[in-house]
Amino acid sequence: MSTSRTTDTRSPLPDRLVGLAAAIGTWILWSGVILTGTGLIIANNVVFGAAIAFFAAYTAGWPDGGRLPSIAAPAIVVLLALWVVAAPFVLEVSADRLLWSNVIAGVLVALLAAGSIVGGRRSTGSASPST
Repeated sequence: MSTSRTTDTRSPLPDRLVGLAAAIGTWILWSGVILTGTGLIIANNVVFGAAIAFFAAYTAGWPDGGRLPSIAAPAIVVLLALWVVAAPFVLEVSADRLLWSNVIAGVLVALLAAGSIVGGRRSTGSASPST
């Protein structure tokens, strides 16, 4: 008797990476208030932190992409994170704590989302045992 079945070999690691990026996005959202920033950086961090948290959580919740292509949401997270890194310099933030918070959190989010893209591409596929 031969059975043919398809086994999903997708690793949960890419989803966990981008899930961690969502948590860091939440930190970015609140960091302007918690670290007592002033000016446009507060609104910038709220908007971009919320967008990072949303798209990263979307990616973790729908690893196959849902309504978006599977690479779209994590790629958006990478782009948003790169802006978070650049924003303190563009918006001329004077608070060192907030500047370094954005740089470190943005780099971490970009790396985690990029790792999710690469890891997701490597681990997708199916295997079926030979009969």
